[in-house]
Amino acid sequence: MNSITAKTGFTWIVNGYGIFRQRPFLMTNLFFGYMIGLTVLGIIPFIGQILPIVVMPVFSFLFMQTCYKIDSGTYVSFRDLFNIFTRQTMNRLLLLGSLYLLYTLLLAVIAIFVDGGLLIGTVSQQAAEELTSSQQVKLFMTLVLVIALYIPFAMAVWFATPLIGWQKMSIGKAIFFSFFAVLRTLQAFLVYIFCWLVLGMFMPVIIGSVLILLGFQNVAMFIMVVLSVFLSILAYCSFYPTYKDVFGQPDTDN
Repeated sequence: MNSITAKTGFTWIVNGYGIFRQRPFLMTNLFFGYMIGLTVLGIIPFIGQILPIVVMPVFSFLFMQTCYKIDSGTYVSFRDLFNIFTRQTMNRLLLLGSLYLLYTLLLAVIAIFVDGGLLIGTVSQQAAEELTSSQQVKLFMTLVLVIALYIPFAMAVWFATPLIGWQKMSIGKAIFFSFFAVLRTLQAFLVYIFCWLVLGMFMPVIIGSVLILLGFQNVAMFIMVVLSVFLSILAYCSFYPTYKDVFGQPDTDN
């Protein structure tokens, strides 16, 4: 693994934008194709709500493969992208997605056990301001607990997808290397996360608030939607630089 400094966390976002700028239409089409795919999966009875989580690693690897091709200066089309998937790779990625699902369900069970379903209810339908002060405190404590339990899992799976896809690792080995790779570069990831909090939360709020104060409500809504889509695509594009700087450029002929 390469040596990473704290400021590299910001560089990852800049490099992700550089990848997007080279093929913006391809990246945008790939993202919307994924969104359409999720919508189609969502209409399947019974399993439509869980399939998007299971297939998430497959899409993540598809996106990272696209970024790799663009970064290496190779022309890439949609047909070329799917050549990367062998049966073993696909099975492992779907199994990793099933692990995502199981851990999400585990966190949901823990949250219900701790607060009696307040967090789940607030996320799904009930506004937090309708709760009593004691309920809000319990809700906050549950949220902190869930985040604390999610962080080590996120560290364990951050690089798991590309390690499975490019280095053909087993799920257990990929999770092991992913966790300790993130741990070794934690300062850079803290900067990376902080930058995304600023970009993804504060910047849209500030821009939207200014436009609304100026009386451009409809324009504000339109810009917020466009900005949200752009930041989502940029986030996916920035995943590849995190892998490249930590593990090096993928050694693949695909």
